[in-house]
Amino acid sequence: MSPYNTRGAGNRGKRHRAVLIGVESYEHEIDLPAVSESLRLMAEALTHVTSGVLDGADLVVLPDPAEREGRPGAARPVDPFQAHAALRAARDEVDGLLVVYFAGHGIVRSDGSDLHLLFSSSRVTQDPLHPFVDALSWRNDVMAELRKAKADWVVAILDCCFAGNALHEFTPEVRQNFAVLMAAEPGVEIPPGAEGIGTDFTVALHGLLTGRTAADEPVSFTRIVPEIREAMAPFKAVDGHRWVPEERRHGDDVLLALTPASRRVNCVLPPPPHLPPPVPPEGPGEPGEKGEPGEPKPEAVEPGVPETAYVETDAPRTAPVRAEQGGAVDRVRQRLRALRRKRAIALTLALAVGAGAVLWAAPDWPPGGGRGGCTPPMELRVLVDPDVLPTVQKAADAYTNRDAEGCRTVGIGVYAGKSTDAVDAFRSAALWQSPLPTCPVSGDCLRPQRDLGAQPDIWIPAAGSTLARVREGQSGSARETVRLAGLGPLAFTPMVLAVPDLGPSAVGARTRAPLGSLIAGLRTGRPAGEEPLEVLRPDPEGTDGALLSTAALYDSFSAGEPSAGEPSAIEAGMADRLRPMPGTARDLMCALSDGSRNTLENRAAVLVPEQTMALFNLPSKVSVQGTRPSCASDTLQHRTARYPTDVPVLGLPFVRVTWTDADRDTKARERAVKDFYDWLVGDPDARALFVRDGFRDVEDGKPAPPGPTSPLRAPANDGAVSLDIPDSDSLMSVASIAGALSNYRKALGPGRVLYLLDNSTSMEDKRVWSGPGRAKELVTRSLRSLGTSDQYGVWTLAPEKKAKKKTDHPDVVRYGKNPLTGAQKAVGEAKAVNADADIVTGLTDALGTLRSGSSGADPRLIVLITDDEDSSELKRKDIEAVVKAAGQGARVRVVAVSLRPDGCAPGRLNQRLAEVTGGRCLDPSDSIATELTAEVAKTGTGDAE
Repeated sequence: MSPYNTRGAGNRGKRHRAVLIGVESYEHEIDLPAVSESLRLMAEALTHVTSGVLDGADLVVLPDPAEREGRPGAARPVDPFQAHAALRAARDEVDGLLVVYFAGHGIVRSDGSDLHLLFSSSRVTQDPLHPFVDALSWRNDVMAELRKAKADWVVAILDCCFAGNALHEFTPEVRQNFAVLMAAEPGVEIPPGAEGIGTDFTVALHGLLTGRTAADEPVSFTRIVPEIREAMAPFKAVDGHRWVPEERRHGDDVLLALTPASRRVNCVLPPPPHLPPPVPPEGPGEPGEKGEPGEPKPEAVEPGVPETAYVETDAPRTAPVRAEQGGAVDRVRQRLRALRRKRAIALTLALAVGAGAVLWAAPDWPPGGGRGGCTPPMELRVLVDPDVLPTVQKAADAYTNRDAEGCRTVGIGVYAGKSTDAVDAFRSAALWQSPLPTCPVSGDCLRPQRDLGAQPDIWIPAAGSTLARVREGQSGSARETVRLAGLGPLAFTPMVLAVPDLGPSAVGARTRAPLGSLIAGLRTGRPAGEEPLEVLRPDPEGTDGALLSTAALYDSFSAGEPSAGEPSAIEAGMADRLRPMPGTARDLMCALSDGSRNTLENRAAVLVPEQTMALFNLPSKVSVQGTRPSCASDTLQHRTARYPTDVPVLGLPFVRVTWTDADRDTKARERAVKDFYDWLVGDPDARALFVRDGFRDVEDGKPAPPGPTSPLRAPANDGAVSLDIPDSDSLMSVASIAGALSNYRKALGPGRVLYLLDNSTSMEDKRVWSGPGRAKELVTRSLRSLGTSDQYGVWTLAPEKKAKKKTDHPDVVRYGKNPLTGAQKAVGEAKAVNADADIVTGLTDALGTLRSGSSGADPRLIVLITDDEDSSELKRKDIEAVVKAAGQGARVRVVAVSLRPDGCAPGRLNQRLAEVTGGRCLDPSDSIATELTAEVAKTGTGDAE
């Protein structure tokens, strides 16, 4: 297969992007002045007039080159959260080639794990769990975003110390095209480069990308790897270590540079980028004193290559290199000797036009800035409720605010976060600007930048009550840090109980009543002999709509509606039917469509926004009245809305977010936010996007009847929805919502949890026993989800010699009620032993312990943490026996954590235990620490407390 080509016929209309990050100034580390030039060189290589695979408008450069105008030599700080936002935006917006480049300091933990990219404000602390503050983790921040990218191809280039350590956590999706090029091998530090010249690796890479001749082949990723290794062979890394760039590729191949013969189609050629003046090599007979550069000598030109001329330019000569930069002059001369074999150095480009030639002068940085290209636009960050993310993203993609030269002036980055996380973050907004330097040992502290992302300029929750909850619970420092101004609703959609098609005899379609009454009517009207309808709703911590529905559901019980049930019974019933509960309405509907996971497709009534149900009711054929989600099925398609009158209509308020001390471009940002809002509420194209997604338009601040292009008017929804907006409570009290959230978190407690910790020899041999992200740390972090009323224990699986019998498991933490700090300390002091783990016996005994002495709905969980070495040697009959035991009797979920990459493969013991118990299997392809903590939280009461 031919390498992916951005200029290919099928790719010209796609959105390509390069996110280029260069950090030259540091508050707590040594500055890297060479990075500024490296950043320019990389931009130049990607947008070169003859070899570039991107255009100037495709670049997002951090720091913004425009900030340096009028400030020659000024160091520009780079914010890690701005960089993270740029990655998030690129993840969602790019559907062609995505290139991510980083030049700056890199750092790893003492065991070589968890590469972090350092930014201007980054600092190293003594906190063993969170040692790097204001930095981006390659694994948790960069890789986590890029593996979700929609791009056809992702290429990451790391020019930093320990770049090769990214190999340890390179985890692309199965079908993803992804390549990473690293400056050096794992564990290797590299020199800082020379100011005005660039870092050695990037200078060499620039030469290889831009120095192709007409006779050369285009530069693909697989071609550049041996060439960059050859170019770096004469260099030495820190401590004299050999300098060998590393790479890893997942997928086919991709072009990173074209040849002069390649032509850009359907676009205007920009002027050639500026090239620095040449630095000649050292050699006999060259003018100049020893150690000083002489005048360049023209080199022999390869046959068939047009001759290039050396001319004087206004570009300043390269400044002398400081001696303390570790022999930088010698390295530069070595570099030029190595690269001379690859390219002819030129300062200008002669472009033939007809019978004559035109000599173009080089433009200033940035590429094309004001002369045929566009500088990166201002980026507005929009935080939204997860249920409205798809529609707001469509609007952001369609918004094209451009200046007189056709350049986009504003970019819109849209990202979603859990509703409860957003409320907590705005209530403690000061932590968004100044995160806590350390967290408790449990890791349990509020980190808005980690949990949500960068500080937003705009917030679009789904419900107006969410803004009221923030304002009522804000601390004094939060009110001084952030101002929230609601500008008005963008669209409306009521919450509905979407009921499966019950046939022509069905009654109650489009019924309006309190939620408890609606549910009671469904259960009493079910024909004899048929299974009862189940009632489900998404995770109430995830979206506003799910939380409001939960509050109404709980209030129905408090008001004496027995069919609603008490919170613990409601949540136990939902957990038994579907777990984990999806986080959004769309994800819940998609989960019901997946018949391999459940049998609820045609017997679950779901609490979702009306617009979600309307889209899933559509036929598969695309029409002007909206598009059915790809995961929908024909069985899931037939649903009718019941309208609970005690659940407020969702109004999608547009909230302007203004931050204290963020005044560098306050006026311009305020104008951009206002312009975006005016476009959203006033432009017919913007309104059509919301209408076609099933939302009701706004008319005098209230919901309007659906128009002809609305899916609510589609034949598939005829009789399934009410065209008139149903009456409902305009606003649910903050106290009611807070009470529902607290009751939800307590509903399934107290819990009973047993950790089975593999402490066999191999755990220590494979370095998965101690340290960040390793077995013991996974236990101590997830223990914070357990409260004082929960019963839990930690057993080790390798039996001690002094054990009286095989079933005597060493208690790291004795099963029962335990203080958190004491339990965490005991786990931290646990030792691996020279013995094999007895997985089967441990599981069998744990099942017996959790099932004894208790009845009722209290949740029970086994957490198995192992490297799978001993489970892989189990006999088939033993595996079948323990899987059968796990699936019978009182329900005990099993969350199996495998510390090997393929530990959750189909058919393995871990995966089978998860499937038969409704649990989960986690392996290194997941964010184990985060996901395990969340799984334990479903059983324990620590979060509620």
